[in-house]
Amino acid sequence: MALLFVAGLTATTQGRLVTFDNTKPRLDVNNSIINAHDGTTQRFEEGGDFYYHAMGYPACTEPGTIQGCPRGGAYSECSLYTSNNSIATWSSPDLSSGSWKLLNTVYSGSDDTGASGFPSCTYFRSQAVYNAHTKKYVLWANVAMCSKDVQHSKAYATATATAPEGPFKFQGFVQPDPSTLGPINNMSGLGDFALFVDADGTAYNILTHGIDGPGTRNMYIFELSKDYLSFNNKASHSVGPLPGSHLVEAPAFFKRGATYYALLAGCTCMGLYGAGVNVLTAAHPLGPWSNVTETLDPGCPMWKQSNCFEMGPGAICNPVSQSQQNFVVQVPLVSGETAFVWTGDRWQQSPDGMYDKQPQMWLPLEFEGDTIKPLQYVDRFTLDVK
Repeated sequence: MALLFVAGLTATTQGRLVTFDNTKPRLDVNNSIINAHDGTTQRFEEGGDFYYHAMGYPACTEPGTIQGCPRGGAYSECSLYTSNNSIATWSSPDLSSGSWKLLNTVYSGSDDTGASGFPSCTYFRSQAVYNAHTKKYVLWANVAMCSKDVQHSKAYATATATAPEGPFKFQGFVQPDPSTLGPINNMSGLGDFALFVDADGTAYNILTHGIDGPGTRNMYIFELSKDYLSFNNKASHSVGPLPGSHLVEAPAFFKRGATYYALLAGCTCMGLYGAGVNVLTAAHPLGPWSNVTETLDPGCPMWKQSNCFEMGPGAICNPVSQSQQNFVVQVPLVSGETAFVWTGDRWQQSPDGMYDKQPQMWLPLEFEGDTIKPLQYVDRFTLDVK
């Protein structure tokens, strides 16, 4: 099935017709599959390049299972918890496959601290934003564990740069104040997150907090400090747990018109075929938030989930997207409108069974008023990118 948003297949006078093909992995300028996952894709200035601050994963064999984060046994060589995940910056002029260029490696995924100063840790889910006040690009990454400093195993790493491609310099580890988390007043299980900068320059972090392992995960939102490098720990500047499912991670946070959207993905440890999406809306980043839909991704009734390691094809969950939520890309169009494109990581679906080549799903979001319509799978769609 193909979806065409504009007519024609040639370059326009103000932009370019770009076809997004979900049947093929995305390629770099050397026609190689890009090793880029769970990150942010955005333009920082009108008419400029798109930048993708993304995670890279090791070239090792996927387990091909619902529990997709091997730590031992037959897939011990592919453990994703041994400081072997990398962080890199990519760019593209128009988001097209074959145009992606690797600009900078922020963290190499080795035990050696490189020029960026990132300590030897396991990192996931890189996110980048621009701070107009400090004129710095700020990058965050989730820290699962570090080789030498156990206390930072449940925190976030921060870094800054003067250009979107870097080089980025490590600034430190940060955590929210445990007292603002209510009954779950400890740092156990800090996890997936997303950064959002509002029009007034205030930045927020929506993050997963809960217990380790397959159990409960709740979502909270915290206002950040003015430099975006720490949390504003005043109780009035945070909210949570958010309504909806209590087994959520991999959030997306964006604004359309006057409405703020928090998209909460079902939790799965890089599991086969993803885990659904809750949609929440609010008139302010700190709420109050309303649980609008139980699932944005048809075929995955999240309320049936009892733990984070059981999602996947079968009776519980077989989502349309066949992927876990990554990020909502805002694409400026020649028409003057903005297309909102939902992206997800297709874990365990690499063409050659290797972790570093796992593809993504890109699907256009359609709205009815302020309501997002359920996702529909399409093989490919075309946008006239400004």
